[in-house]
Amino acid sequence: PIFLLLGSLAENQISNKGAKALARSLLVNRSLMVLDLRSNSIGPTGAKALADALKKNQILLSLK
Repeated sequence: PIFLLLGSLAENQISNKGAKALARSLLVNRSLMVLDLRSNSIGPTGAKALADALKKNQILLSLK
């Protein structure tokens, strides 16, 4: 069986600082496959940190 581990951080007021912390976590992620970040306050620097981390993350399959 395939197990999809889901994570929802939608509507949690995540800012650039939180996005950078999340990006660091994504670099060592071994189980999270679906992540929902809708309706947060992630700005350009947080988005860049996430994008850079996602280039290296091979586990996450879906990001909203």
